Amino acid sequence: MQCAGASLLLTIALVGPTWVQKGNARAAAQAKGQAVTLIGEVVDAACYMIHPQAATGPSHQQCARACAERSVPLAIANESDGKLYFPADGNKQLLAWLGQKVRLTGTAVEKSDPMELKMPVGEMNQMSVRVDGGYKVVTIETVSKAPIKKK
Repeated sequence: MQCAGASLLLTIALVGPTWVQKGNARAAAQAKGQAVTLIGEVVDAACYMIHPQAATGPSHQQCARACAERSVPLAIANESDGKLYFPADGNKQLLAWLGQKVRLTGTAVEKSDPMELKMPVGEMNQMSVRVDGGYKVVTIETVSKAPIKKK
């Protein structure tokens, strides 16, 4: 399957500072992070946010690789909560796992800053996906192939 985003160029704009107020326990906990274990597929975030049902599995691997090579952020589509977790260090640790189901441990921080993914579509059009906070960024400690569930 050829993805419309095969010639995709992506920029991420993180707008606004993250504020931690004194005495605000929730904000302090967010800044500190929470230990997590994630199990899910490594996906290119733009395609997954636009059309999640078609952005996973072997049929999407070629498009996902093309997107990742053009700096589209990769993420873990976590099975347990359905959220995307973006790696704090960019694509370098996840690129080798693209399209595979992995088990990841690390520390996740909830972000409230808006994030906008903009992609040119053809020569004259642009597609944009905006997330108004509520996404997670994870500092990766370990990544390995996820165990196969026994039926």
